[in-house]
Formats: sequence, structure tokens, C-alpha cells
Amino acid sequence: MKRSMLSRRDLDFLLHEWLDVQSLCDRARFASLRRDHFDAVLAQASQLARGCLAPANRQLDEQEPRLTAEDVWTPPVLSEVMAAVRDAGLLAVSQDRALGGMQLPVLIEKAVTAWLFAGSAAATAYLYPSQAGSRLLQRHAGRALASAWLPLLLKGRATCTFCISEPQAGSSLSDIRTRAVRQPDGSFRLYGNKMWIVGGDHAVTDNIVHLVLARIEDDSGDITPGVESLSLFLAPKYLPADPDPAEGAAERGERNDIVAAGIYPQMGQRGATSCLLSFGEGNHLPQGQAGAVAWLVGEENAGMALVNEAAPEIQIDIGLSAAALGYAGYSHALDYARERHQGRFPGMNSQVGGQIPIIEHADIKRMLLIQKSYVEGGLALGLWCARLMDEADTAETSTERARARDLLLLLAPVAKSWSAHNGLIANSLAIQVLGCYGYTRDYPVEQLYRDNRLNTILEGTHGILALELMRDRLLADDFMGFQRFAHEVEQTLGRAAARCGDVRHMAVQLQKYAERFGWVINRMRQEPEAGRRLANASLFMEAFGHYVIAWIWLEQALVAEVAYLSAYGSERNFYAGKCQAARFFYQHELPRIEPQLTQLEQMEMCALEMQSAWF
Repeated sequence: MKRSMLSRRDLDFLLHEWLDVQSLCDRARFASLRRDHFDAVLAQASQLARGCLAPANRQLDEQEPRLTAEDVWTPPVLSEVMAAVRDAGLLAVSQDRALGGMQLPVLIEKAVTAWLFAGSAAATAYLYPSQAGSRLLQRHAGRALASAWLPLLLKGRATCTFCISEPQAGSSLSDIRTRAVRQPDGSFRLYGNKMWIVGGDHAVTDNIVHLVLARIEDDSGDITPGVESLSLFLAPKYLPADPDPAEGAAERGERNDIVAAGIYPQMGQRGATSCLLSFGEGNHLPQGQAGAVAWLVGEENAGMALVNEAAPEIQIDIGLSAAALGYAGYSHALDYARERHQGRFPGMNSQVGGQIPIIEHADIKRMLLIQKSYVEGGLALGLWCARLMDEADTAETSTERARARDLLLLLAPVAKSWSAHNGLIANSLAIQVLGCYGYTRDYPVEQLYRDNRLNTILEGTHGILALELMRDRLLADDFMGFQRFAHEVEQTLGRAAARCGDVRHMAVQLQKYAERFGWVINRMRQEPEAGRRLANASLFMEAFGHYVIAWIWLEQALVAEVAYLSAYGSERNFYAGKCQAARFFYQHELPRIEPQLTQLEQMEMCALEMQSAWF
């Protein structure tokens, strides 16, 4: 069976025919670029994912990292993968040329990231935080701090982590206890513990740059509670040999007081170290004393603002990981269904002809269509959000940039949460298509399922993101993001209304749900009790995500329907498949939100009113 992952044809459709990435070349930042630049980078990512990451993925699953006396051991193949990605120059696709980057659109960078995730989510888990981390440093670190550490991140000589969660706090960031003690030279010493830090320790690169949330002690040694008093710090695994490096912190010096106190054994993505990190326990004595040396990033007490600034990009990355893993499983299931012969058409018996490919059976087609609609829809939403990142940075007017930022804040958590939830369903169905073979380790679909299970939890669980979406984006005084998205939907409906046939029928269906979501949000905004307003946040996230993906599919159908008319052969089949997947989503998937919307409209409070003693 041929090795399957993403569809290059689908990516070309999304990037060029729908999102029109080429139009970004009209802007000054991308003026020297052409389509062949984009295609060359994507071809390189595809080749690397297929030829390097995917073959290594099984080894990373079977040879788990382990804690040693001095460090964390990782299998040698991880170093080979990291070196291959670094040598390909794919770690700084969107960064400035002046910093050694390619200065391509973020949209292309995220398409590259999707390829890498499809090849190996475990290996890519070490890489993707550097993209958001380097952007934060470029914007908010002082000149000396940025020039010392940015080159290492962009050249792949260091990886980056975001150290946020703590054992006693979990997702409750107001309960973070890690302390930062001010030093006479302007640096800080950190003391505390951080947990679930993916890539928290390893020896694959020269260094690790930890971005750590902590509270600054006052002169009395006290700290102020609440998220408003959190600050962000840069704490490397190794200090620079030169205390005042001019650029790149090229030579690493002594070990900082940061150690992996433990590694969590994981269900999936086993090749990625998930660490409990200890800061400042005296395991190492940098400059002769305990305490992890760190430097402030941005202003004091601005840590949460910086984390929130990085959050949409990280959410897009996790959403793309989920979509890519679901896509890889779907591709394997599709290959298997075409090659596996079993059974006959209804009404035929063994006396008439041989067995048929299982893809000819209606129920197999149903499962493949569910997968196709989920993974292609999730990938499209993730890339649309990446395009919003480009708009937020490079659009010509402040109004256009504000529109993109508002949409990004609304839809990035949806892209993460919806793709993680439904990408996992796609992986489950891929196993089902293969039957008992899918449950064995002889095929990769069982590992893809295990690897994708993490994405429903990582960087914000479904429930946490739903609460934040409801509280911060929809129920806040300014819910501009939803209003702007409603305008996007209205424009799409207007284009569809000018057509006839399927897309027009889809538009009528989507219009009905657009009105109901507007009513539900207004109803929730009028509820005076906070607990009742947020009680059904997860239910809203599930229904709203399906609504957003329905809009995504209508957008794709509008393009594919026209292209189909002048296409031939395999191209005609491609566009027909897009249109059929859109029809399937509207007929089989979108109606599933009907009972969810009914519960939201009625403000159903069964879960809230359940008492813990009744369980």
C-alpha cells in the first residue's frame, strides 16, 4: 500500500483557488514572491514529511524518551529528523529575511506545518512552539534579548516551550505560584514547578528556550495573586558563555537551574517528552547559586497579555495537527478501501463475478465521506485562520487589520477545538474501515488515533476553550468578532443566492442557523447569572464549530462548482468530490446541531443543577 498523508491537490485548491495566496504578493512584504516560490517550499515539506518524518514516526512511538541521571534520552532518529527539518530551512518560513527567514506568508508556513504534523506529530511537537515564541520575542523582548536568542530558534539550534501549567493550578492560571526574584544585574531567578511541558527537556538541539509565567516578588518577598500580576520570562536550559552576547548566544555556557523532575508516560505522541520541570531547586548552581536565571520579556505584569497574544497561533497549530492526523488516517483508509476486495453488490451471489473493492459498499462510502468532510473542513479552517494572521499583519488599512484580529480571536479556538474533536472521530472511522486490521499495529491508523487524542487536551481542553470563547468573545461588552463573522457569512450567502441548485439550497439552510445563533447569543447576553450564562459553553462550542465548518464547505463549494464545469478527467473528479462532500455535510452533519441549538435556546440547565452527591 502506498504511503498516504495529505493531498497536495487539496492544498493547492485551498491555497490558490480559494484563499488566493498569490494576491498577498501585491503587498510590499511579499512583493518579490511568486507562486513557484510557494510551490517549491510545499514540495520540500511534502518530501520531508513522506521520506523522513513518517518513516521515523513508528520508531518514535516504540522508543519512548526516558529520564537519565544527567538528561532526557531520546531515540537517535529524533535527532536525524530535527536535523533534516533544520537543514531544509523550514523553521523560519514566515520570518524576516533580515533574521535569516524566507519571509513567506504565514499561510504558507502553516501549510508546511500541516505536512510536518501529518508526517510525525511527536517530532513536530518540538518545533511548532518556536514559531509563536519567536514572534513574541521579536515584538516584545528587548533588543539585546531578542538578538541573543532569536537566531538560535530560527536556525533550529534551540527549541522553545511555553511553561504555564503547574501541579496545583492546572488550567487555573490565577493560582500559579512560580516566583521570580529580582537580581542586582536586572535579571531574575525563578523558583517553582511547571508540568505538561512538551519538549521540556532533551539533547536534540544545543539549547531550549523556556518562556515561563511567574510572579515577581516584592521587596518583602511577597507575591500578588491573580492573573494580572503574572509576568513572562525567558529561561534557557543553558546560559550563554558570554554574559553579554552580541548576537545568537552562539556558545552555550553553564547549565541553568532547570531540570526535568519526571516524564509523563503518554497514550500517544510518545516520542515527545512531556515533562515536569523544576526551576530553582539547586540541582545546578549557575553563577554559584541556586535559582533559574531568567530575563523579563515585555513589561512586568504583562505575562497574560503576551500569552494571550501567542494563543491564537498555538491554537491554529494544534488544530492543524488534529486535521493533519485525521487526514493521514483518512488517506490510509481510502487507500485500503480501494485495494481491499470483500463482498459483492446487493443482489449478487458468489456465482456471479468476484468480490468487489470495499469502497463500493455504501456504508464504507458513508464513513469515508464523514472523514473527508471533517479533515478537509478542519484543514481549510486552520488555513483560513492562518490567512487572517497575514491580514492582521500586512493588510493595507487599520480597519482591515482590526477585522482580521477580531475574527482570529473568535475562530482560532474553534479551529483548535473542532478539529481536535472531529479529527479524532475521523481517526476512529479510519480504524473502522480497516476492520480488525485497523486495530493492529500492522497499519498506522491506530497510532494516528492515539497521537490525535492528545490534541483535544493540549493547549486548552475543549471545555476550557469553550468557556473562554463564551466569556471573552461572545458575552463581553464588545463581541465584535462574532459580528464580523456574521458579516462574512452574510457575504457568502449573498454569493450563493445568485446561484442555482445545491449551493443555493445550502445557503438557505445556513441562513436559518445564522439567525438562530444570533438569537442564542443575544439570549445568553441577557442572562444576569454568570453560572447560567456559561453552563452550556461546551455545547455551544460543538454546535458553533459545526456551523463554522458548514460555512467553510459552502465557500469551497462555490469555488468547486464553477471549476467543475470546465474540468476534465481527474480534475473533474476532484471538484465533484468537493461538491459531494459539501452536500454530505449539509445533509448529514449540519442537522446534528438542531437538538443542540434547541437546548441552547431553552437555556437547559440539567448539568448545572445536578448535585455532586447525586452521582
